[in-house]
This record gives sequence, C-alpha cells and structure tokens, in this order.
Amino acid sequence: MATYHFYKQGYEIPFDNFGFCVLRKHLDVPAIIASGVVGYSPLAVGGVRTALASTGFAAADILNLFRVPAGFLVLGGGLKVTTAGSATTTIDVGYATGTQTADGVAATGGGANTADVGFWLETAVISAVGNFPFDATTGTVWYPGTPFVDLYVTDGSIDVTFNTAAQLTLIADFWVYGAKVY
Repeated sequence: MATYHFYKQGYEIPFDNFGFCVLRKHLDVPAIIASGVVGYSPLAVGGVRTALASTGFAAADILNLFRVPAGFLVLGGGLKVTTAGSATTTIDVGYATGTQTADGVAATGGGANTADVGFWLETAVISAVGNFPFDATTGTVWYPGTPFVDLYVTDGSIDVTFNTAAQLTLIADFWVYGAKVY
C-alpha cells in the first residue's frame, strides 16, 4: 500500500478565498504509467517523484486527489468514468489518510454504515463507463436518507482508495463542489 499525491501539488483553493468553488481533476492511469517510464511521473510519495508500476495502482493504494484547507465545506461531487478499470475495479472516495480531521455526517458516523466513515463514494464498481455522484441514494454509494455535508476542521485532502489491484486502464474525471466557509 502506498499513498500517492501529485508532485508539487498545492492546495486547490487559496486559504483566504471564501465562497463557492468546484474542484476538478482528470485521472488518466495509462498516461501516468507511460510518463513514469520516461522519468516524468506526475505522482509522488512523500514529496519524492515516484513512477507508478506498469500494473497501475495496487489494492489499498491511496491517491490524494485534492488538497483542501481548513474551513472547506464539501457539498457534493462525483466522478465520470470514460474508460473503465478491470472487471472487478472498485474505489472509495473521501478522506482516507490518518491525518484527516473532518466534522460532518460521514465523520461522526451519521450514515448507516459506520465502519467506513469518511468515504462519500464507497465500493463503487467502476468496471463500466458511467457517472457516480457522491450523494447517490442507492446501493453502497451513499447512505440513503442522509444529508450530504462535510466540513474540514483542519487542512486535509480528498482521497481515492483503490480497493482492488491492477488499476491500469482507468480514465475518469472527478469533481467536488463546496465552499470555503471560515
């Protein structure tokens, strides 16, 4: 298991930028693998540029997709898979690393499944092209009947956890919308 981030990635919004914003990120795993072969990987581990293995992301790997400052209120989001992963590909999206501190429905276990608090999109099967909203009310995607909000009370990140190995074909666009409220 490794925790990746984008090389020299800063915060997605300025600390003093209050108001609504939309964060967007295009994740192209085949391009990341190819760029690592020639020595220009966009990924890093602990600030050190790191090439992704030719097999892609491994099971339990984490990718810090967005860095957000304290006071960021997540109101929703989702992803659009344009090229599917392997036949059994599943991911979680939320705050997965141990340094996260968030206060809201997910962080306090307000959802039906408190074993996976901190994930807004849980065990999403992305082996087919499609859209996956964070606030869906079916399956294991989000907790039915639970309002969707989460407030970061410390600086943190919005993460993708790869639950299955060999994530080498996935191409997807992620988005999160929210507001910097304090």
